[in-house]
Amino acid sequence: MIKFFKKIRQNLLMENKTGKYFKYAIGEIILVVIGILIALQLNNWNESRKDSIFERKVISELSVDVSQDIEEMNNALDSINVSQRSSYLIIQHIENKAEYHDSLNKHFMQSLRLWSLSPNKMAFEMAKEEGMYFISNDSIRFYASKVNGYTYDYIQVIENRFQDYKSNIVLPHIQSLFNSYNFISMKPNNYEELKQDKTYLSIIKSIIAMRTRYKSALEYRYNELNKLNSIIQKEIEQQ
Repeated sequence: MIKFFKKIRQNLLMENKTGKYFKYAIGEIILVVIGILIALQLNNWNESRKDSIFERKVISELSVDVSQDIEEMNNALDSINVSQRSSYLIIQHIENKAEYHDSLNKHFMQSLRLWSLSPNKMAFEMAKEEGMYFISNDSIRFYASKVNGYTYDYIQVIENRFQDYKSNIVLPHIQSLFNSYNFISMKPNNYEELKQDKTYLSIIKSIIAMRTRYKSALEYRYNELNKLNSIIQKEIEQQ
């Protein structure tokens, strides 16, 4: 093809048809420009197609992560409610100076618990690494960043404060009050002395307050996750 165009140019020059040569040269330049534009358009189309495929993949994986997160949030909220009931039961039992019963052992344990959230962030981190630009739905970008950003960061702050409080204040104090500390039950060494321990009672009340703030933060994230899940499902239906 190149030899063909070259031969035409040579013939025009040899025949001294300068005007036609320039017209031909201009036409050739236009054809080259058109060819470049077509190549660029095809390249852009190909890149756009790749982004679209990647977007669908990420949104699909986000859907799975969000569904699992919602399930974990349900478990977390259920666990917190159980722990709160145990804490209030212990306080009521002690303040009313009620008699000891071994059924209290599980409540002693549960009154010190706080759920530790482990969100599914793989799809979000993958999208974040790419810059989130390829997700065309603004609402998905917004809520995905929200539930995995400052909303989760605040939950982590509460968790860290609780763990510090538990390690530095709670455990050192209760070690002398209970003969064991595990995830099943805790039996007091001397229940009568425990009833008189104001520090222990204060610890349980402090944990209730921390857990209340934690529950509020979880409920907020839970609601935002459900909003994100609804938007994602609509987006998947439209794809």
